[in-house]
Amino acid sequence: MDKKNLTLKFESNKKSLFIDGVIYKIVSVEGLESSDYDISITDNNQYDGGYVNKKHIKTRDISIIADFIGEYTEQERQKLIAFFNPHYEGTLIVNYCGIERAINYEVESFKDKRSNLYETLSFKVDLVCADPFFKTVNENLMKINTWINGWKFKFKLPFKFKQRGETKQNITYSGHVNAPVEIYFYGPAKNPRIDNLTTGEFIQINRELTSDDVLYISTAHKNKKVKIIKNGVETNAFNYIDLDSSFFELVPSDNLIAYSNSDELAKPQGVEIRYRDRYLGV
Repeated sequence: MDKKNLTLKFESNKKSLFIDGVIYKIVSVEGLESSDYDISITDNNQYDGGYVNKKHIKTRDISIIADFIGEYTEQERQKLIAFFNPHYEGTLIVNYCGIERAINYEVESFKDKRSNLYETLSFKVDLVCADPFFKTVNENLMKINTWINGWKFKFKLPFKFKQRGETKQNITYSGHVNAPVEIYFYGPAKNPRIDNLTTGEFIQINRELTSDDVLYISTAHKNKKVKIIKNGVETNAFNYIDLDSSFFELVPSDNLIAYSNSDELAKPQGVEIRYRDRYLGV
């Protein structure tokens, strides 16, 4: 990896630290390309070779060595000790050749690498990332609107009546691995349903929504949620999930997303899908 085209930004406890060659210079960095993989293979008893049981991407370790090239070395050393506080989770934003991706981290260790006080301040920080995937820095948003091109106040003559929009839209997902989604389904609706027509999976909530209700669904691993939000008040709706539902994720390439409900007279306002691309490395 060419360090000349690499910059690092740390964000932690509402503070930021840049390693971009201005105050700090990167000496070495490891762990940005990929995590370690664990592949479980069972030997065949009567045939050659074996078969793969499981593939697992391990937590990511990142190790960075950098030099401080400014003045007031001891004051800066104290700032670094305070910044890399193991009690605070942080986010590392990597920009390599114009490609910018982010990952959450925990501080595993911080060391001053100098052998004496006359040397240039050099430090090493070791990070561990429980979620090994880099993500896009900003969240992606896809809207499917029920009504489009309608008149608005203050309208001008001649005006157009609102037209029925498409109830499905394609998401071209460019990540390396599947990505969970956050769904906002704006009522009214009866038994609102979201389909990923590409994978054949769907999520349906057997409940009525009024025009003031917003159905919120998160498909994130270990953070799955189903809520109904009304006037800022959230109500748990997990027990209304249709038993055949699946908390689907976006797959690399195309994902045709559609929404529907079981009442033809109910016209939902629309649906929003929010997600962040996930990558194996930078």
